[in-house]
Amino acid sequence: MKQSPLNPKSVRTLAWGAAVAALPLLAQAQFPNYFAPGGGDRAGSWETYVALGGMSPRGIAYQNVGGTTDAVDVSVDTFFRGGVGVGYNINQFWNVNFELTVGAPDFQATGSVLGDTVSDTVYIGTGKLNLDWNILPGNITPLVTGGVGFVTLTVNDPNSGIVCYPDYWWGTVCYDQTQTEAAFTWNVGAGLRANFKYGIFVKAVAGVEWWLLDGANGVPYSIFGTLAVGMSFK
Repeated sequence: MKQSPLNPKSVRTLAWGAAVAALPLLAQAQFPNYFAPGGGDRAGSWETYVALGGMSPRGIAYQNVGGTTDAVDVSVDTFFRGGVGVGYNINQFWNVNFELTVGAPDFQATGSVLGDTVSDTVYIGTGKLNLDWNILPGNITPLVTGGVGFVTLTVNDPNSGIVCYPDYWWGTVCYDQTQTEAAFTWNVGAGLRANFKYGIFVKAVAGVEWWLLDGANGVPYSIFGTLAVGMSFK
């Protein structure tokens, strides 16, 4: 039988030869200088934007509620949220931004200490300080982002009644007393950014955000997606 000329030894020889031949080309290749102080139309510009998106919190489990051995499981519905943000482009590749969003999903809480399933609305406010890495210098680039922030969760207090007070314009105004919990958060994500004429840009990001809630079993997390539309200016 006639032996093939591409035996394992010759394949290895060809591979090494191709690698050696490519070395001069790699030496001349121009890779982006991600830490250059300037350059590019994004560098040194401020930006403001409107952010719209959704968030899907995973289940939250609380242990030893009220100093007892009882547990409570909380399920928060997937919800729409919106907000605003401001950012600064350090150079063509790095963008630091701060974003505030609000949403009002329904939740269900179950546990023996509650006696029955409790359903209500939780008002969620979030703020985060993120650093975006725009991987490519062009107008369309993938990006990776990460940062830290906070979340506030406000619900009607089931142990308090309705508070009313007289108002000059509206007569008697009444509202439910509330309880608010604030927690530290951190997040990571990835997405795509596109810059257009007149400083207009669009940024789409999907990622995961963790909430360090007091008394929760483990660290609950939420999956989120955000579409930001804004303008850059110098």
